[in-house]
Amino acid sequence: MTHTLHREGNAEDLSSDFPVLAIRAKGYNEKGNLWRLKKILEVAVTRYPLANFGDIVTGTKFTSDLEQMMKSERECPIVHMVFTNRDDLTRFLGDLKEMNLGISVVVSGLFETIFDCCRKVGLKPHTVNYSAGVWGRVERLPSLEILEVTTLCGHSLVSSHLVKRFIEEIRKGKIRCEEAAQELARQCVCGIFNPIRAARILRSVCGLHHSPDEGPSQE
Repeated sequence: MTHTLHREGNAEDLSSDFPVLAIRAKGYNEKGNLWRLKKILEVAVTRYPLANFGDIVTGTKFTSDLEQMMKSERECPIVHMVFTNRDDLTRFLGDLKEMNLGISVVVSGLFETIFDCCRKVGLKPHTVNYSAGVWGRVERLPSLEILEVTTLCGHSLVSSHLVKRFIEEIRKGKIRCEEAAQELARQCVCGIFNPIRAARILRSVCGLHHSPDEGPSQE
């Protein structure tokens, strides 16, 4: 799965953005192992302050909740969660190693950081995927600051037009950055959109440097 690979941003910004997914292997363990995915999701959500999470079928942190995901009997092929710091990610990888559920796990982020997290808990990555970037008529793409938000959703469900509209509303004081980021997160069906990072990007784009809890700036 490569939909978490294309998040735009600089190294500093990406250092607090770690999407993780767990997936069963087709033809190997995709049948009768829903409980394993649920266990991984439950451990992540109950032990760590995740920016987002979801199971593709039931919804995400912003459209459903963990209780509904645990109750659902619908077969979901994959679960997602987004960590915001390397320490929590490292501990979670240790949890996965201890549980030994036999489920494939993909962690996206800066390579040096991910390798270090794995090293600390005695894990060795099986496969490494690289994003080759975007090719073709790149002049038709939105600006980089917009792409930093839209690429937080790997299935392109967060529209650049919606991001631009929220930027205008933030500048007019009609909505807070955090509220806009959470509304953007609702568009992402799998739960890998990081609204905490999105709010930070929106504040920067709008030239706001106040605390996230203060509401719209009146500058």
